[in-house]
Amino acid sequence: MGLFNILTLTVNAQPVQGPSTTSALLFSFYAISVFLLIQFLGARFFTSCKERFNSFPLIFFIILAALAAGSLIVAFFLKELTHKLFLGVVGGVFIWTSLGEITEHLGWYKSHARNAVWIYLLTVAAWLIMVFLIPGIPVPILGFIGYPLLAWGTHLTRVRFIDKWGATSFASTLLMLGMAAISGGAIVAGALIGTKFAGMMAGLVFAVSTWSIMEIIWERGMANGPWKHTHH
Repeated sequence: MGLFNILTLTVNAQPVQGPSTTSALLFSFYAISVFLLIQFLGARFFTSCKERFNSFPLIFFIILAALAAGSLIVAFFLKELTHKLFLGVVGGVFIWTSLGEITEHLGWYKSHARNAVWIYLLTVAAWLIMVFLIPGIPVPILGFIGYPLLAWGTHLTRVRFIDKWGATSFASTLLMLGMAAISGGAIVAGALIGTKFAGMMAGLVFAVSTWSIMEIIWERGMANGPWKHTHH
């Protein structure tokens, strides 16, 4: 009943009212602010430590993997469904950063490789099977796997577009416009549903899409990314 629980949590059966819409928007803003702040500061911190310590990526990988496992374990002991799913998503953020981003720095995984897309599609298929065909999958696990699929899919799409057409191409511009539309649509959907959880998840989708847009802008050289040092 994992999918049913998520739908019950996300969709408010009551009519959407002003206060509920405002609450959803506030939680969207909270999610966006926290995500982007962590991304910027994390990128700066990682770059600084990597320049000083060659073994830091491996250490960071282990720490994030441990935090991901800890978040998932704690989620199983929580009583509220909202807290279970939220902490599962938090664990998903940690595991994606560990397995998805740090492994690229370590050279263990390459999103440019041909088999990267197939690995992603197989993972998506496995997640969909768990959601729709296997009853009784715990809600924290669905959240734990769901976020990496969102971030991973966005990352793969951006990398493939840039590899094939270039960061300054018209195709990449269309990709940015598409991601901007998804960002705005997510916020509107969260506000219309009106629940705090829907607002938070909408903010997370907005933040991930916005970060990917900024990555393309940095690839174009229009601005320095948070991991780059400006020389005067």
